[in-house]
Formats: sequence, structure tokens, C-alpha cells
Amino acid sequence: MDTPPNTNTVDLRRFAGRFPTGVAVITTRDSEGKSHGITMSAVTSLSLTPPLFLICLNNSSNTLGAITLSGHFCINFLASEQTDICKIFASKSEEKFQNVHHTIGAVGSPLIDGALAQGECIVENTISEGDHTIVVGRLERTHVHDKEPLVYYGGQLTALAELEAA
Repeated sequence: MDTPPNTNTVDLRRFAGRFPTGVAVITTRDSEGKSHGITMSAVTSLSLTPPLFLICLNNSSNTLGAITLSGHFCINFLASEQTDICKIFASKSEEKFQNVHHTIGAVGSPLIDGALAQGECIVENTISEGDHTIVVGRLERTHVHDKEPLVYYGGQLTALAELEAA
């Protein structure tokens, strides 16, 4: 179906849902030591030299406020068996880390145990656009594990192998 460029949010979500993405949980800790995290797929490699990634967070996100104040965050790419963790961090719960095993990384952000990969970042820049803020982070340290990724496609969470078989 063709729609004009001025699409509504339903059309925009349907359009974006045609693009399969990995699933990440972005984590940080505030100055009082409280951990914050949010599930997202708006994560992009920006530059190899220097190593930069960008994440896009809603301006009303508590995690955005904590990242802005702390100056650091971790990108935790989820493995296919971490659907429950994805849902925990997509919720509005204040106790997201209560039953999620994690350690604190070198830059000060939580690293979720069992993740496909973790990238520890220092905030380089923030850019406010529309109802979101783009946070650019310099990748300081990575941890990569040999696992199957969790994928988001068409409004559904799935393993890459299941997506390929469809």
C-alpha cells in the first residue's frame, strides 16, 4: 500500500517494522549508584575511527536522564534466549535489575550476563531531534560472545534462525 510522506504513527511503525533489527538493552548507573536500563532497537554503528555508536532515546526516558548525568552507558546486544530480559527492560518497572544477573563494567555501566555482546561507551555528544535524543558514545571496551542473536521483526521477537526459516 502506498501512503503519502505525511504518514501517521501507525503507518510509520508498520514501515519501521519491515526492517529486522537486533535487540539491545542500554544500561547506565546514576550518581547514587542506581542502575537504569531500557530495551531498544535504535542502535547504530556510526564510525570506526574513532569508534562511535549512536542510540536514540525518547526525551521522557529516565534512562536518557541517567545517561546524560553519568556520561556513560553500555549497549548489551541480547542473545536469542534473552526474550524475558528484553521484556523486563521494555517495561515501566522501577526494579528492572532485581532478577537480572549483571556486573558493573569498566566505565561504570551494568553489563548483562549472557548477552551476545556488550559495548561500554562514554558519551561524546547528544542531539535533540523531535521527541527523541540521539546519544553518541565512544566505544571504550567490547565483550563479544558466540551466541545466536535476538531479532525484532514485524512486531515480534524471534531468533535469527527462525527468521531465516520463514
